[in-house]
Amino acid sequence: MRADRIWEIARKDMASVQRYRYVRLGLILMPLIFAVFIPLVLIYPVVAGEEAPKDNELPPFARPGMPSKEAMVAGLIDMATLMFMVIPAAIPSTIASYTLVGEKVNRQLEPLLATPTTDLELLMGKCMGAFIPTMLTTVASFVVFILVVDFLTLPLFGHMILPNLLSAVVLLVYAPLISLLSISWCVFISSKVTDIRAAVQLGALGVLPLMAFYVLFVGGILSLESLTLVAFALVLISASAGLFALGKVTFQREKILTRWT
Repeated sequence: MRADRIWEIARKDMASVQRYRYVRLGLILMPLIFAVFIPLVLIYPVVAGEEAPKDNELPPFARPGMPSKEAMVAGLIDMATLMFMVIPAAIPSTIASYTLVGEKVNRQLEPLLATPTTDLELLMGKCMGAFIPTMLTTVASFVVFILVVDFLTLPLFGHMILPNLLSAVVLLVYAPLISLLSISWCVFISSKVTDIRAAVQLGALGVLPLMAFYVLFVGGILSLESLTLVAFALVLISASAGLFALGKVTFQREKILTRWT
């Protein structure tokens, strides 16, 4: 496996992303929504509210061991932090769908498949081409999110509440694993469909496991304890590895060339 071939494929895909309007909009609008809009709509009204909720009125996601208002705000921050898992799941599904299925539709994939690159090099290059812009976008938007949240909540807490352990786990552990999971799923989908819209729609299904985890937390069924965080990370590792292996098996150039000739 040659790293220069992998990087050349990844560099080409990252350059081609600029040609697709929907991908560009996703890279701009989605981070702004999660980094600025959600804190302003979800967190600020509670921070600015004069009346604090009573202890018996606190929702299940409220942070325990804190005064009621601080517990409510801290719980909302945890919710908004977990929402960031959507970015590394949604953006790769769009990029990978356009760079894989789009090239197949435009007959741009056949020359690449005819080169002496191996299936693994080609697959790794495609994955890296979606992974790098996704992580750069996620990190940049998360930094803005931290600044916005700390600015909004500093009068209430008297100190910066972010970054904390949960935000570090989401950014450094969950985001890369979720991105790889989403990309591996899209690679598998790309070998089965011949339409970009279908690939994007099916790729969006990769968000469902994250939404399930989020709903379980909001409903109080799961708590953000160390054991829960580790268990979810292990699930993501297993799912990412399994889907990548499945994508490698299904991503066979002979079948793709035969299907599209």
